[in-house]
Amino acid sequence: MPRPDPKYRHYKPKNLGMVVIRGKAFYLGRYDSPESWEKYHRLLADLHSGSSSVPIGPDLREPVGDFLVEDLVLAYWERRVLSYYLKDGAPTSERDNIRQALRFLRRLHGHTPAVAFGPLALKAVRQSMIDAGRCRKLINKDVHRIRAMFRWAVGEELFPGPALQALLAVEALAKGRTPARDHPPIAPVDEQVVLATLPHLSPQVAAMVRLQLLTAARPGEVASLRPRDVDRSDPRCWIYRPESHKTEHHGRERIVVIGPRAREVLTPWLDRRPDEYCFSPAEAVAGRLARERPAGRAARPEPGGRYSKDSYRTAIRRACLRAGVAVWTPHQLRHSRATAIRREYDLEAAQIVLGHSKPETTLIYAERDLGRAMDVMARIG
Repeated sequence: MPRPDPKYRHYKPKNLGMVVIRGKAFYLGRYDSPESWEKYHRLLADLHSGSSSVPIGPDLREPVGDFLVEDLVLAYWERRVLSYYLKDGAPTSERDNIRQALRFLRRLHGHTPAVAFGPLALKAVRQSMIDAGRCRKLINKDVHRIRAMFRWAVGEELFPGPALQALLAVEALAKGRTPARDHPPIAPVDEQVVLATLPHLSPQVAAMVRLQLLTAARPGEVASLRPRDVDRSDPRCWIYRPESHKTEHHGRERIVVIGPRAREVLTPWLDRRPDEYCFSPAEAVAGRLARERPAGRAARPEPGGRYSKDSYRTAIRRACLRAGVAVWTPHQLRHSRATAIRREYDLEAAQIVLGHSKPETTLIYAERDLGRAMDVMARIG
């Protein structure tokens, strides 16, 4: 069994926090202060990293100067994150990802002078993420997010450029060469499992599932579909251009090709105002209440509103539990369609339909790619 971590102690004669590691006492500052707990967790991180000795560098001394890592974090959050990570006026999920990454940084090095933060300190923060049970890919992304903050600080003349180059020397965790766990890859969901789940979904969510399974669209793209976004001029396939999508900040256009089978699924949900969302959770609730109420007391559907990715996923999860099948997620539908297209055609066809081309390739081959996508989806979508 692994040995328990050394305890945080109270050195009463001087009212200091302390910890004893390998027989040596480390005094941490005023007892129970945030600075003393930070130094305690930092020492444990160094201990867990496997170092033969616990280093005592500038980061364990009293801060020199006024600008600390936590000051840099606050400046980055207020001057960059809050204004940049927005889409349609709402915070993106990346904002919360950054917040969680910076939480590990502040816990170990919030009171460290910013100029003293180097590669060993970054490795200690990374080790604390491993100890917290985060997966390897997420840890690598979080380390990248922390370095992005220091890169921004260099541009604002808040952090020296050579120090950033040192942080860039910290290599990413490699698969199979680190104690960090790996998530299994997202697998396609069996179509029979999807069919068993459909009767337990509202008509709105069931239509979203069928449409996503046929088009390989992203969950958010199906949830945000509106009549005005669908070009129905071509009799062979319709073209859906989401107003907002995952890669729009790269200057890319997203095109979802809707074939004949998908058109049959979508057509009943286009009978509404052009700017209303096709699949409304309010209508789903009103429909459920109407079925549960006595005859003659019909519920009035409320227009507007849309499913979020989370509410869409939750609806499917609940239906899976009611159906008694393994829980699957909307993103697995995209993988299922990609697998089917790749099996019947080739990798390039799957990349075209899913919109995975690089921006410069999209510009050069956009016309050819759209024609190929329509050929594929006219047969199977």
